[in-house]
Amino acid sequence: MTTRRSFLATMAALGGGLSPLGRCLGAAARQSEAGRRPMRFVFFLQGNGFYPDEIQPEGIALPLEPTALEDRALAGHTLPRAIDPLTPYIDRMAMVHGLSGRVTGPPPHSADFGALGCYPQRKGAFAETVDAALAKAFPGIFEHVGLGICDIPDASVIYNVSARGPGKYLPTQCQPLLAYQRLFASIANPGARAAFDAKTNILDFLAQDVRRLSTQLNAAEKAKLDYYLQALETMGHRQDRLAAAVVAAAGQRRIPVSESLPPGTGGFKHLQAQFSIAAGALIAGLTNVVTVSSGGGLGFTGIQVDGAELGFAPGAINLHGVGHGTGFCGQDWKTLHIALHHHNAQALAGFLQQLHAVPEGDGTMLDNTLVIYMSDMAEKHHPRCFEWPFILIGDLGGRLKTRGRYLRYPWYRKSGHRTMANLYTTLLHAAGAPRDRFGLADTSLADFDQDGPLQELLV
Repeated sequence: MTTRRSFLATMAALGGGLSPLGRCLGAAARQSEAGRRPMRFVFFLQGNGFYPDEIQPEGIALPLEPTALEDRALAGHTLPRAIDPLTPYIDRMAMVHGLSGRVTGPPPHSADFGALGCYPQRKGAFAETVDAALAKAFPGIFEHVGLGICDIPDASVIYNVSARGPGKYLPTQCQPLLAYQRLFASIANPGARAAFDAKTNILDFLAQDVRRLSTQLNAAEKAKLDYYLQALETMGHRQDRLAAAVVAAAGQRRIPVSESLPPGTGGFKHLQAQFSIAAGALIAGLTNVVTVSSGGGLGFTGIQVDGAELGFAPGAINLHGVGHGTGFCGQDWKTLHIALHHHNAQALAGFLQQLHAVPEGDGTMLDNTLVIYMSDMAEKHHPRCFEWPFILIGDLGGRLKTRGRYLRYPWYRKSGHRTMANLYTTLLHAAGAPRDRFGLADTSLADFDQDGPLQELLV
């Protein structure tokens, strides 16, 4: 009885947050009933900057402060080593360059929440980030899933790039095994499965008690209790959906097994494991929005990897040191930087392959997914943020014009210049949740039109 009283007290305290969960589940059901094609969004943020010269397709010149929009096909061009693992997806890709993000600071080492929120790094979680905004529009059993690797060996959860609103940090799980247990508890080890079943049972038990009690109350008191009954039933329904989805996906061998997941928080084996978990969560229908970060967020950029992982001599390589021009394992910083990001792209390519292998409608899951590959610190380790490169993979079932395109917008303060906020409003327009402005405006562009989407990308 103490447990029940404690649980109901907690429900009362959290009541305001439970009805939105019900609305989210209802919205997802309505989308399915209406026959809408699914939409999924995956943000991949790598630390240490996205150096434009390292990702420039061969045969396309890197202009100096261009004054006009460049829009050309990627067909016939070769991707450079830093991103060449993505070559199989070049016909699904749009490289979007020239967008600025000066509103973020410019930041030291990382824009933190500002990278996805379009506001100054110093403000912390000042407002919602774009991944959270999309998660609200396309809720799943888990509204948003954050996964990543960082430089703290024993870190479980960090708060680095995503926020649901002012001061509402969204977590990034850095331990693959713990992320696995949280998402796939109904098929995890016996202890985790027992805890999952116990939670489900107590929700059912409490709902039965509330139903019995409500028959003994007057109308006004019964109406109050019905609120808690609805919350309990919503949570129980969530548990049922979670178990059914996970078991179904596990039966088709589309969820990673815990024995294959390495313990720890850093290195490319851990990043590959996190991408495998991300794929499993999307395939099982547990979420529609995932954010994966590799050394993203201020204070988490110094990931250590072994030179042997990159094909060099064994030894510790510090990503933060590489960003400052330090060589390791007999290699100069530029070679290491390209190799590090090559391995990031390899992990992403493996994830894309997993989604492409799953049939959906008349295509595959990848056809209805958009991956936004970017850095949390613009164009270099100590960025100026005049240019924030993006690589978009996927077109959301034909809602975006991203197939095999290279777009470079005019330079900062040149006529026709656009910002990263314009890209984020583009995503929201494509998702059917349009708004004309996202984040804060760049005051240095006060005489420019900063509103609206990038029409070149919208269908």
